[in-house]
Amino acid sequence: MAPVTQIIAATLKDGVSADSLTSSFEIIKQQPGNRSVRVGPVHSKPGQFRLYIDWDSVDAHAAFRANAAVYEPHMASIKPALAAPATAFHAELTPFPPVVLDNVKSPVTHLLLGYFGLESDFDFVLAETEKLIPHMQAAGPGGKGATGEYAIGWSTERDVDWKGEPTRVLVCVLGWESPEAYHAAHGSDPWRKAVTEYKTTVGPAHRAHTVALTTNKVL
Repeated sequence: MAPVTQIIAATLKDGVSADSLTSSFEIIKQQPGNRSVRVGPVHSKPGQFRLYIDWDSVDAHAAFRANAAVYEPHMASIKPALAAPATAFHAELTPFPPVVLDNVKSPVTHLLLGYFGLESDFDFVLAETEKLIPHMQAAGPGGKGATGEYAIGWSTERDVDWKGEPTRVLVCVLGWESPEAYHAAHGSDPWRKAVTEYKTTVGPAHRAHTVALTTNKVL
């Protein structure tokens, strides 16, 4: 099976820091088949964070979940800190490992999740999204602000819920020099033009998208 990145979205209770869960996250690193664990607080959204966890395969993660002696205490140490249940899925990202998430060249990552109906032509949507990426990267003032790093790929799951409908998620992660660099590009006319054309091309199969800016820490 192909290696995957598990993407978890979570919100902490007021007054709780993601740093307080580091020891719990370290348990993940100790599991067979784990390659990397990254924690990324979300900019401008206090309490929200993302976990990006690389596994040898979906089966490697499943084996961790099946190991009740380890997994159940692990989850019991995390759940009291959460304001609501976390959401998660796996994605087969290219390139792998997704170094854009490692905070080496890219201090800020722009996590873009596109939710697509199961009637979609997934190969076509992927190809069109790959064409969009250079336009987004060049949309900042003077074409600057993006680091050039990115990763892209589909969720392995085809039943990710979007308002009661099963969807497949296209994950696109872009590297930026700063939050300000991202916002300057996002607010530009070239960005709006490219995204508008993209949405027209991929059509109504595109249900929605969500965005999160994170600065990641590799454990």
